[in-house]
Amino acid sequence: MSLPLLLASTSPRRSALLREAGVAFEVLDPGVSDASEALLLEGAQARGQSAAACVEELAIAKLLAGLRQARAGQPVLAADTTVAHGDAALGKAPDRRAAAKMLRRLRGTRHAVHTGVAVLDARGRLQRGVATTEVEFRDFSEAELETFLASEAWRGKAGAYGVQDPESAPLVAAVEGSRSNVIGLPLELVREFLPDLFRSAKAGDA
Repeated sequence: MSLPLLLASTSPRRSALLREAGVAFEVLDPGVSDASEALLLEGAQARGQSAAACVEELAIAKLLAGLRQARAGQPVLAADTTVAHGDAALGKAPDRRAAAKMLRRLRGTRHAVHTGVAVLDARGRLQRGVATTEVEFRDFSEAELETFLASEAWRGKAGAYGVQDPESAPLVAAVEGSRSNVIGLPLELVREFLPDLFRSAKAGDA
């Protein structure tokens, strides 16, 4: 019997996406805090890395942390997501003030959402990549912004919003590309890396 996927992430959104896809998995905390992620992201940018390269590097770091607790032959998946606007990579807002600053920056503009994905499959093969989705924000009012901030829906999310949250509807005008990527895990890329898991999920539904 094959082992379930080990998800090296405590993100409830990534878990929800895998659950909806019918993938059997276990959750592991890779031990990379939001503060550590922010420092790593800042350091990578200071070295001149692109936002896409930064999230791929962070995903690999989380994967390596997960491998220490994986069982022999168990596939492991790690991911990291950031919002890129101009030359800035926007991670998770530490507080309401930072969230407001991020959202005002994004207002009325387009930005890219990058998710780095790193996988070690059951055969011990390492695969990694980055998925990118373009998101356009509305020119929302200050009143709409304040309502959103009061909802607390900005907490724990790259760019201080979640496209899946109904509270974000006044902010988001359009999504071009993988919607699951904006939520935090590009299922299309994960399916490409781990096709056996998705075939098993489909067979289980039959």
